[in-house]
Amino acid sequence: MIYLNYAALCPTLAAAEEEVERTLAEFKRYLYSEAGIKWYLRKVRDCRQKAGALLHVSDPSTIAFTTNASTAHYLTLSSLKWKPGDTILTTTHENPSITRQLRALEHEGIRVHAVRPTSLETFLHTLEERVNEPGVKAIVMSHVSHVDGRVFPVHDVASLARARQCLVVIDGAQAVGHIPVDLNALDFDSYFFAGHKWCEGPLGTGAIVMRESFFAHPRYRAIEEEHHAESPAGSFEIGTQNIGLIAGLAEACEQRHQRGIDAAPQRIFRETARELLGGNPNCRFMEWQGPHAPGILTLKGPDDLDHGAFAKRLASEAEIVVKPFVDYPEADAPAIRLSWSSTMDQREFQKGVSTIAQRLGS
Repeated sequence: MIYLNYAALCPTLAAAEEEVERTLAEFKRYLYSEAGIKWYLRKVRDCRQKAGALLHVSDPSTIAFTTNASTAHYLTLSSLKWKPGDTILTTTHENPSITRQLRALEHEGIRVHAVRPTSLETFLHTLEERVNEPGVKAIVMSHVSHVDGRVFPVHDVASLARARQCLVVIDGAQAVGHIPVDLNALDFDSYFFAGHKWCEGPLGTGAIVMRESFFAHPRYRAIEEEHHAESPAGSFEIGTQNIGLIAGLAEACEQRHQRGIDAAPQRIFRETARELLGGNPNCRFMEWQGPHAPGILTLKGPDDLDHGAFAKRLASEAEIVVKPFVDYPEADAPAIRLSWSSTMDQREFQKGVSTIAQRLGS
């Protein structure tokens, strides 16, 4: 199988898998005895330190571990007192799980407006117009688009939001481990990510970073805690957590931090893919005049191509896995996303992309 869907799920690092097993075996010696609780709390603090190092978070106590990015987003939305007439700004390039949660608020009289990112300049201009409208209370958007890898101007977005006292909620699922992320240099209220994507952590892991500005916001509604958390962010760690998975994510973050975010190999893959596909008149790339993450390239085939069926044929006939966008995002679908790891075998990568180019031309 030639796997070109790393933006959906990356294979878990062996070191992270080993850390899961090692941690659970150690915890088994204590369980929830008094000594076990102390051990557990120390382990979680250590895991926060490791995740914080990758994210450049100066205060690791602002990190809470969750089961994935969607859960982190749900907890963020649920801890805010929305009122009928409030408006949330977002983009048309958000993950469906995020969009569904936002749209569910419309039943409570909350307005959700999705801005289509046609170009960097137009996107910021439209967002600035919208954020100045009455009732806008929050901007919820990705750091990197899961659709085509465009890197959103989150620094500029935060500046626009602060001028209107809007909350800034950022989905970093496609950013953390993929591009350099320095949260100390980024203005936001809530930033979350999944561990099973570019961090190469275990399934069922994620984290959320909560700034003091979030808890101080007048719309914040404190989560009822089963126990006293060590920090406000800790209240988002609801119920019994799987300490093995948390440790596995922390190990993956530490490994990623030690290796560094070297985008050069992925950029070479991306340029190779553009060259192999670019000569095909039936192929059009989804890009804008702005920065793109190096591990993603999205294309549109001929107008009469059934992109979903095409992706299924690639999987069944050529054993090539890609991500099709069939009915979303609106006005940008259908399309096919390719995403890869910097450690992929180059010959395997070229074979996969060449086969896609040939089948598009046939």
